[in-house]
Amino acid sequence: MSGTGTSPLDTLVEQLWRLPVSTGQVRVVLNPSADDGWREVESYWVLPNASRAKLLIPLATPQVTAASLLQYRSLRRGKINTARILLGSLARLGLRPVLDKLSVQEPAGQVPGAQPAMPLAAVAARLQDSGTAEGDSSPATGRAGRELFASIGIREGDNRKPTLQLVDGTGKPAGYAKLAWNESSSEFVRTEIGALSAVGGSAGAVRAPALLAVGTHGAFPYLVTEPLPLDVRAVRGRVNGPTPQELFALCPVIRVDRLSSTDHFQALGRRLAGLDPATEPLLAQALDRLAEQLRGRDPVLPVAERWHGDLVPWNTARDAAGRLWCWDWESCEPDAIAGLDAVHWMFSVRRERGEGPVATNLLRAMTDARSFFEAAGLSRDAWPAVVGVYAMVVAERAWTLAVRNGGWASSWITVPELISLLDAAHGLFGTPDERGSVEASPAAPAT
Repeated sequence: MSGTGTSPLDTLVEQLWRLPVSTGQVRVVLNPSADDGWREVESYWVLPNASRAKLLIPLATPQVTAASLLQYRSLRRGKINTARILLGSLARLGLRPVLDKLSVQEPAGQVPGAQPAMPLAAVAARLQDSGTAEGDSSPATGRAGRELFASIGIREGDNRKPTLQLVDGTGKPAGYAKLAWNESSSEFVRTEIGALSAVGGSAGAVRAPALLAVGTHGAFPYLVTEPLPLDVRAVRGRVNGPTPQELFALCPVIRVDRLSSTDHFQALGRRLAGLDPATEPLLAQALDRLAEQLRGRDPVLPVAERWHGDLVPWNTARDAAGRLWCWDWESCEPDAIAGLDAVHWMFSVRRERGEGPVATNLLRAMTDARSFFEAAGLSRDAWPAVVGVYAMVVAERAWTLAVRNGGWASSWITVPELISLLDAAHGLFGTPDERGSVEASPAAPAT
């Protein structure tokens, strides 16, 4: 595999092993035949198969392979969970769970350690350095000498980057690694490192995973966080979503000030100014209309120390004690108006359910977030400002990622949908009667 990103597996090769593959120091082979000229250093099962690859599972002992498939079942739903239980049961019996194997190999005559460590080995060595100095110090081991194996998620969307769920040789969780591979992903990883340096490992009813290690591989950063408890359950169905008290525990309100004074709104304006309006003139016009409304009103609002930036059900879980765990802080920004996370949560819950057009979901999310707004001290007149800023964030993120990825093909939202979202937020600044009709629209209870 060349690492040119022409297939799901080749996309992962591009992100993880592109440089050593391009120099001939490493080759990545699907279903390899015996070859005395090459030595295998990592091997994986490809799920569900090579043509539709979504996940690599370590090809190791039955204990390791089974644990990689069966752990954290309560975070997953439906057919995916059922399939993993079946495959994990096969692996536990020592049977081949799937057909396709991916092998990472180096030349047999190459002196071990003569080249820079590959990503998994680099992460393991960094964990070793961050932990105790005792035990085996080989580059394939982690803290206290534990050998590490990785399940690797294959991402093809705009915000793609390799993610490694780490287990040791006994199948015990050892951490979660996120690796950058280009400038765009580096920005996200650095943001998460900064956020977790502030909130990671926090005590209390809400916990963000602690940082175990940070480092660079090649020119790009990576991070490793502590593993989640094995008993965590996804925040869906009967598992309650965040309360206002929990949300503001990690993102506390620190002052009341003008919208224009916040670091987040100022940074959002700078990012929007860096986008070329000629490439998307209608989207630029819709953004300008809403931004002008917000700047003209410039309301006084409660300001939070930070906002998570992507608080959604798939980034949260509760352990058996009921404590809320909250991860994936790569979109976190400091000094933001309070309530943005609540709108994002409610909007995302409705979007995941497929409940309707994005504009309708946005307006109903505002009503869903009422208790969070009230807890933050937001007056009713200030609600449209929070929704307006959030709509601008959605548009800016989607547009920026489309520019970085050469188009909108892999975006979750279209340009017409973004325009409708922005126009719906702008409409909240209408007459009292118009605002009342929005408040009266039906709202399903949030998760």
